[in-house]
Amino acid sequence: MPADELTPVQRAASYLRSLDIDGQSWITGVAINGLLAEGGDESVERAKHLVDTAVATQNDAGQLSYGPSYPIEVFSHGREYEASWELTVKKCMNTNNSTAIGHGVLDFYDRTGEDRYLDAAERAYESLLSFDRTEDGGIPHHDPDLAGIKSLWIDSVYMMCPFLARYGEAAGDADAFDEAVEQILIHAKHLRDGHTGLFRHIWVEQPNHYPQGAFWARGNGWAAAASADVLERLPEDHPKRDDLLDLFRSHCEALLPLQDGSGFWHNLVDDPHTPLESSGTLMFAYAFARGIDLGILDAETYRRPAEDGLAAVSRVVGEAGAVNRVAGPPGGPEAPLTDTPYGQGWFLMAANALD
Repeated sequence: MPADELTPVQRAASYLRSLDIDGQSWITGVAINGLLAEGGDESVERAKHLVDTAVATQNDAGQLSYGPSYPIEVFSHGREYEASWELTVKKCMNTNNSTAIGHGVLDFYDRTGEDRYLDAAERAYESLLSFDRTEDGGIPHHDPDLAGIKSLWIDSVYMMCPFLARYGEAAGDADAFDEAVEQILIHAKHLRDGHTGLFRHIWVEQPNHYPQGAFWARGNGWAAAASADVLERLPEDHPKRDDLLDLFRSHCEALLPLQDGSGFWHNLVDDPHTPLESSGTLMFAYAFARGIDLGILDAETYRRPAEDGLAAVSRVVGEAGAVNRVAGPPGGPEAPLTDTPYGQGWFLMAANALD
């Protein structure tokens, strides 16, 4: 079919399939989730290749896709970060990002029944449980041994928690469900602002402070999407289900009035002077749609904003399929707008959720 006859979803999926993203940890994980959401044969085949590579390169510690990596690419924004941000980010390796790929690993376990996928997921799960935690049990985003600090990032709730819930379901492990909920609630305890109901980016335990405290769109998207995904799999009788449900609903209520008239949300969701941004918009659209499907959000209230968000981003999908206006890693106030594999993945996930 000629490119000009393809839908934005078809173009975005084709573009994502063409990208070389083996071994990019969480970026690969979100891309895999998007390809599986689009669901065409070519996309599933590409996702399987990425999953199989991640399993084949799982390190001795159980971390998928060559294990942790330094986020070297994040320092292209042209700004001076404060010293605590530099210490938290630049000198530490990700501990939990590779479990974003675990969702895809377990998807192929469901599809094939091959034990190698469940075995890889079990090793990734055990790896998460091995990390040194904050005093109240939070799993740090980075290895604290390298810099002597423990920090919680809102990114982690999406990297870890949907995987934990899906592993609990696949392995029949009730402790994994408990961990999925507990990590969201602990991260919310430290990162959620009591006045606005929005999530900050990073909290450092010692000394107690926020090196990145803005209400960043994708950060809030990580929290909303992770909560929806965990609620999908969490047993109805789980003792903390109501706590997570209340958190998810109140977070969505806080986000709703901040949507721009264009359908987008801003890169800092409470600051209309910051750019309109695609990845956070897509994640909110996804979370709203999943909440409606699960019967925990009101369709009359949330469906139109979700549809408007997806429609807005559809208008910035380029001819080749690149989803534009995505804040580059690690996001935050001055991140450049570009196209990224995770932006492609979220476009496909949001489109599937609203289909």
